[in-house]
Amino acid sequence: MKVAFNIVSAAKIYAPEKIEDLQEKRIVPKMMLRRRLTRNAKIMLYLADKCAFKGGKIIYGSAYGELQATTGITNAILENEQISPTFFQNSVYNAAPSYFSLLYSDKDEIITVSSGTRTSLSALKTAALQALISKERVLCVVVECLDIPKIDDVNSCTSYLESGAAVVIEVAKDKENASELGESNQDNILGSLRHLFWLVENQFNKKKILIEL
Repeated sequence: MKVAFNIVSAAKIYAPEKIEDLQEKRIVPKMMLRRRLTRNAKIMLYLADKCAFKGGKIIYGSAYGELQATTGITNAILENEQISPTFFQNSVYNAAPSYFSLLYSDKDEIITVSSGTRTSLSALKTAALQALISKERVLCVVVECLDIPKIDDVNSCTSYLESGAAVVIEVAKDKENASELGESNQDNILGSLRHLFWLVENQFNKKKILIEL
């Protein structure tokens, strides 16, 4: 089955190492909440803000999850040290959209997707199905943060250790003149982000997108 959807808004961001300006003080004015945010959460909140999304159904994707919290836990085990409760709390894949829920008091549904290099494609399929069933706008966002110690020893996938992209979509009334979903050919972007990056790059001349569920 194929579903056609419209792109309501879109955004992407990436940097070779740490993204410098995520405007977290403006987006998250409460210091106690802001101090708890993971890098994934800061990027997700930035992208949601750029898409003017303040609440509703969210499909959140990440191939690698909360690497900084996960490596913090494994290093503590390796060094026979006490595991940080904050690391433990932030290690789950849905940490970033959960902080979104706290920030905006959003009680709507969150679905988390992790599918390797197909993560953004799987997330978009899930978002399209969610939009089709609910008849509502849906935020689809994928974030990857690989900026951890010794990452250069194993990283051969990307030149951007922090990256993310997001779109807000709604189901189109028909499939007429819809364009097939594509895949970005931008150099050194993680495979898990390529379909979302393509959508952001083509949002102005691709009014309607067709995706196979």
